[in-house]
Amino acid sequence: MDVGNDSIDIQNSLADELQQKLLELAREQEGEKFTIFRVPYHIRQNNKQLYEPRIVSIGPYYYKDDAFQAMEKHKLRYLRDYLSRNTRNSINHCINKLRGLESRARRCYFEDVKLESEEFLKMMLLDGCFIIEFLIKLYHPHVQSDEIFDVGWVLPILRNDLLLLENQIPFFVIQELFNLIVPRDGNALVRMLLKYLSEEYLSEEEKADTQKKEKKEKEKEEHILAIGVEIKHILHMYHLCYVRSPTAESTKSFHIKEWLSPIKLPFVHAFLLKLGLRRKTNSMNERDPHTIPSATELQEAGITFKRNMSNKFLDIKFQNGILEIPFVTIEDTRRSRLLNLVSFEQYNANISKPCNTNPSMNLTSYACFMGSLFKSAKDVTLLTEKGIIENLLATNEELVSFFNWVTMCSYLDYEDPEANYLKDVVINVNRYYNSDWHKWRARLKRDYFANPWSTISFIAACVLLVLAALQTLYSVLAFYK
Repeated sequence: MDVGNDSIDIQNSLADELQQKLLELAREQEGEKFTIFRVPYHIRQNNKQLYEPRIVSIGPYYYKDDAFQAMEKHKLRYLRDYLSRNTRNSINHCINKLRGLESRARRCYFEDVKLESEEFLKMMLLDGCFIIEFLIKLYHPHVQSDEIFDVGWVLPILRNDLLLLENQIPFFVIQELFNLIVPRDGNALVRMLLKYLSEEYLSEEEKADTQKKEKKEKEKEEHILAIGVEIKHILHMYHLCYVRSPTAESTKSFHIKEWLSPIKLPFVHAFLLKLGLRRKTNSMNERDPHTIPSATELQEAGITFKRNMSNKFLDIKFQNGILEIPFVTIEDTRRSRLLNLVSFEQYNANISKPCNTNPSMNLTSYACFMGSLFKSAKDVTLLTEKGIIENLLATNEELVSFFNWVTMCSYLDYEDPEANYLKDVVINVNRYYNSDWHKWRARLKRDYFANPWSTISFIAACVLLVLAALQTLYSVLAFYK
């Protein structure tokens, strides 16, 4: 037995295998980038149900799951209806088109897709035709009605399933299938999808007014096309609606009251110490400067919360002590939407950035900002009373836990204003909060002007102080005379 030769053969075989894998890796990196991921276990464990589909599986991650077999029959019906729209179309023709996209589509998934080639092509064909037919039937009911739309609860759940990070197929697959039946209008698919997603960013007035609705949808279409990035999948398109930093910016105006600070007026400082209104605190140095205090702490420091009437929930403004936040309803669908958008940004922010800009992390920035505001159930109650939050979860504590979890599992470059669009808002809120003048004014109002009796007591104390000062002055003058 020649042990030495066997050992050399094994080494050569191992080297060849590793070399082949390196070549395959190089080919993958030259092609399509990963855009469809699974959420890591340590992140999804507390909110597993918010990352998984409920009625329809799209893509390989939940393919053939028993929970979604009922919808597979609808996919077959939709394939039949899809083929009937163009008599020159056939299953073989569609599969041949998709076969040329197979390797590119596989490279979009972070995990290796274990499906055999024929099974993978079947999945892409059924899922792509399902999405196309669903949109056509939804917006052209006169062409062909469908029983799915007769069940009221299906549409919102289906919308949510189509916007899950793990429940996607590449957009170029859907576009290729769409071109086989609508070859002359390349943007028709984008328009239908934007129409479908428009419920998230249209106000009630815009939904009711057909002209305003069409105008807003046109603006969104132009916005996405102007960004100049290739759409990777439906969730990516949805994210592109939030890529541009909102127009909301904070400004800091000069007021005489900013100059009239207790620090700059020694006699006022002494007066406040006498009344016990001014406290020496170090809270600024104890807190992360990239975050802001909770809602109740901000209110105690004199910051007023106001509902921003913008229909874009990212439009947060701060000016002259007033923090304006758009109204938002928090329920399972909204939680799922926000979690999946944040997860998408954590993996794919670079593919959504416009040319020559840094990655867009608007949703992560928003989630971290709201996570700073919500530290206890009292904070939720405060913003609910201000008409900013409508909490449809079981308890206020559940909402606090949700935002804190999102913040903890997210990375954000707080110093980059392009990634963190709320950077200036955070800076100005902290500057206002840490001002002695604002804290004094808020505490004075709360402790001494909250009701008529405390106001009278404060005025009486001031009068007694003035009389004592005058008595001292007259005594001094009398002594010198």
